[in-house]
Amino acid sequence: MFSEFQPTYDEFLSLTNLSTQPMIPGGAGDGGRSIKRTAEFLNYLGNPEKKMRFIHIAGTSGKGTVAFLIHQMLRKDRQTVGTYISPHTTSYLERFQVNDKLIDPYVLAQCMKDLATAYERYLPNREPLTFFELSTCLALYAFAELKLTWCILESGCGGRYDSTNVIPAPDIAIITNIDKDHMELLGNSLASIASHKAGIMKAKSTVFCGETRPALKKIFTQEAIKKSCALFFVPPPLELKIQPQFGFHMQHNAALAERAGNELDLSPQSISAVLSDFRTLPCRFEMLSEDPLLIIDGAHNPAKIHATVERLRVLGKPIHLIFGCGANKDASLMLKELSKITTSITTTRYRTTYKKASNPLDLQKFVPTAQRGGAYLRYEDAWEAVKNRAKKTDVIVITGSLYLAGEMRGLWVPEQEILENQSSFPL
Repeated sequence: MFSEFQPTYDEFLSLTNLSTQPMIPGGAGDGGRSIKRTAEFLNYLGNPEKKMRFIHIAGTSGKGTVAFLIHQMLRKDRQTVGTYISPHTTSYLERFQVNDKLIDPYVLAQCMKDLATAYERYLPNREPLTFFELSTCLALYAFAELKLTWCILESGCGGRYDSTNVIPAPDIAIITNIDKDHMELLGNSLASIASHKAGIMKAKSTVFCGETRPALKKIFTQEAIKKSCALFFVPPPLELKIQPQFGFHMQHNAALAERAGNELDLSPQSISAVLSDFRTLPCRFEMLSEDPLLIIDGAHNPAKIHATVERLRVLGKPIHLIFGCGANKDASLMLKELSKITTSITTTRYRTTYKKASNPLDLQKFVPTAQRGGAYLRYEDAWEAVKNRAKKTDVIVITGSLYLAGEMRGLWVPEQEILENQSSFPL
């Protein structure tokens, strides 16, 4: 059936409507209505979520990396797997990894048409689903149609009320860590955020958690007792799991993925092969060009920015920064951290209109006078200004927002190329 509909590039963009669709998840703050809406539509579709085994991942940082690592381990072990992550960076296709490639665009387009037809029939007299809820349903439907054994789901925001939590008890649930992010939905305290993340625990699941702070570990322990699931805390490793240049936080992500691989009884050879050839997702401290070195990093909260700064510090070179962030982010704290290691900071904004961007001129107020590189409404102009300023031996870094990082990445890796190659990375 998948060969019946083969859209052109422009038709695919029209289907996904990337310029206007909201890319952030809904449901974290609605007390379970998101899961109810998602469950009702999945039931209408024939419950595709009951046709796979699941690994569910929540946490403030590292979710996508852990999901990507486990995906690769399952493939090395010759198992079929689909992984759903969010948000995408440059192309909507990037949310759906199927085995060794991104999902076939024709398959995704056909599944979109199937869902659109079903949704039109389903919707009258029912509450509409959000974009993220529909995307979750699309992932589950497509992976079931492809008859994949495993589905790895990255929770969109929080966990307890996230639409991905519609699934049956997963074989493994992973909670990477807790920090302050999405506080408008998850609450202003770490305890509140932890409670949301803990909600992905389900009876008879095995849960791995990377959190180390006693007060937060207590929250997870209480939830595990309540849900009758096996909870194991995975501390930061004492030995290197991957190459040292990826940073301390990535070592911890690798340790979580390794524990999951062992729990799934994957061969030691499959696990070690993935860790020894460690690869990150797009816009995760991604090096795209040289002379000068260009690094694109989607860090978008103080904790992630701190990890980025620690990796940049060891480069020992002048760093020119292009920074933009959401209007709801703590720009002052992020720029204070970044200014410790940068030569110049140029501010700009992303284009998506769903999530409000900070005004680039306002952002310059948080930059020390000697480091101000100017404010630009168009990120292409920001890039030209910084490129002309930097020497070949310098480093240019784009950070502050995954939306900005993904949009600017398209200057080097166009979406059409991603669709044609079914890969986020240049071939």
